Amino acid sequence: MKKEICFSLLAVFVLAGCSAISQNEVFSDLNQTTSSRGVSNLQWIKTEQEAVSVNDSVNRLLSQPLSQENAVCVALINNRSLQQTYEQIGISQSELVQAGLMSNPLLGYSIGRGGGVTTSTLSLDVAFLDLLWIPLRRELGGLALEETKLRVGDEVLKTVRDVKKAYIDARVAQEHVLLYETQLKSHEASVQLAIRQYTAGNLSKRSLLKIQDTYAHARLESMRLNQENAHVREALNRLLGLYGMQTEYVLNKEPLKLSAPLASSEGLEARAIAHRLDMSAAIKGVDYAATQAGYAKNTRLLSDMELSAQSEKTTDTDRFNTFGVKIPIPIFDFGQGLTSKAEALYNQSVHHLYEVAVNIRSEVREAYAASRYAYDRAYQTSEVIVPTNQQILAETQLFYNGMLDGIYELLEDQRRYGEARMESSRALGEYQKAQADLEYVLGGDKNGTK
Repeated sequence: MKKEICFSLLAVFVLAGCSAISQNEVFSDLNQTTSSRGVSNLQWIKTEQEAVSVNDSVNRLLSQPLSQENAVCVALINNRSLQQTYEQIGISQSELVQAGLMSNPLLGYSIGRGGGVTTSTLSLDVAFLDLLWIPLRRELGGLALEETKLRVGDEVLKTVRDVKKAYIDARVAQEHVLLYETQLKSHEASVQLAIRQYTAGNLSKRSLLKIQDTYAHARLESMRLNQENAHVREALNRLLGLYGMQTEYVLNKEPLKLSAPLASSEGLEARAIAHRLDMSAAIKGVDYAATQAGYAKNTRLLSDMELSAQSEKTTDTDRFNTFGVKIPIPIFDFGQGLTSKAEALYNQSVHHLYEVAVNIRSEVREAYAASRYAYDRAYQTSEVIVPTNQQILAETQLFYNGMLDGIYELLEDQRRYGEARMESSRALGEYQKAQADLEYVLGGDKNGTK
């Protein structure tokens, strides 16, 4: 009997011992998926040595003026929210491994005494039909793992979008602070000149107070711009996962460029449906729900069936072996609750897929319109308003040199020129952020916005 039990256990282990794809293989596949969409070099920090290596890489990237591309690189390896998301792969992969395992057999031993007779019983209960459900469970686990990988990939692309937008905000805020320093100096010059004129009796007290009030409000605006600069820089720091000395990096000062937008929205919705990872994840969710419904229907009556073997021996008889089967009797529970729930989950996943498709198409139209309008505003400010104010300033300078205009007219036109440059910088930043949004809604494909 002991040999028979050992052979039974061995057979169970052989049948249930199929290997599953490793976490590293899944993460490598994720890297390939995002690489095809222009985002590569993901890194999953699992050990202290890997954390040290990532920290060294981050410090190396921050040692030079930080470009948008390098900011994305830092976030992909150092953003702790992404690292938490990567662990979802580990959870799903572990569930897939568990799905391929049989329930442990129950080995029992009992001994009894009575009437001078000693009885010993050795038993083994095995959920034998569990072997039949392993392929179905593994299929479910595989679908769940694939859905998880796609959802994680979508989070990666969202993070890339958010980092790009945060970087642009930080660049624009820094540029506004620098530009407004010139504005503030112009206001200071106006105040100093007004004080001298008032002292000499050439300016009324009311005019002096107005100029001082304007300067005070200009200082308030300078404070607001510095506060905004600190705010958006910290938003970028959080996305990059930086703290301490790492936050003292210098941003690249290369001017933002006004690249040409997409000429037409034709075909963008279809491209987004084909490329968006959240759409692919929703499709996998429907496949999972359909398979789960079939699994629930097939196993609802026999999922608890067991085979049992028992060997009994008393002091005055030979060993007596028995084999049996335990089958649940469907009197009260026919599995109707499980199958009904599975069908509801399937219907829910279908509606979710439809919702995702509708939302994606809407996001594409919205992002394309935002990109076009942002481009028009950026073009108007950088190519029309700034050059016009520059020419006005040049003409005012000529009038001032010819003593046809006063210093106040010159200072005012200098301020207007500075404000136009700030407005242009803001509009360029908004266009770049609109491009980042459009790139994401098209599925993260870098060629999608060219």
